[in-house]
Amino acid sequence: MRKRQSGRIALCGVMCGLSIVMMLSGSIIPFATFCAPAIGGILLMPVAVECGMKLAWVCYGAVAALSLLFVPDKEMAAIFVFLLGYYPLLKAYIERAKHRPVRFVVKAAVFNGAVFAMYGALLYLFPLQYIVQEFASTAKPMLALLILLGNLCFWIYDAALANILQLYVIKLKPKLAHIL
Repeated sequence: MRKRQSGRIALCGVMCGLSIVMMLSGSIIPFATFCAPAIGGILLMPVAVECGMKLAWVCYGAVAALSLLFVPDKEMAAIFVFLLGYYPLLKAYIERAKHRPVRFVVKAAVFNGAVFAMYGALLYLFPLQYIVQEFASTAKPMLALLILLGNLCFWIYDAALANILQLYVIKLKPKLAHIL
């Protein structure tokens, strides 16, 4: 029993550390503003499977706080905090809804609400000058196209999360059974 508990705690620490490393390395690569938070959120899924949702939410909180403190690209940290860090965990709750249209509407509302809340905060509450200038110089039809493309990418990410979780449960979990 003790070995099993220490293995789970170690998994939590390793996955939190990997998520932070992913967020920090995303600051080095210019086009990783969205990829690094997405991968950082995916890395919390094994914690949810092996250790439960309560510990997974604790890990999300730790990674979110450390990201806000130490990641130089604050837009990337905000993307993790406002959406891509917790969405893989929230998806487990959303998938419990029986009707597919309800799940679709809830997921769309979560994504669009989080995006508007995040950029509202980054533009008005904690204005980052490069984001304010970028939004000011971009035409409104281009911003609408960006939101549309963001929704498309979100649905691809949502489908990928289901496949990654299935891959973890079928392929990796049996290999980790003796440790965890």
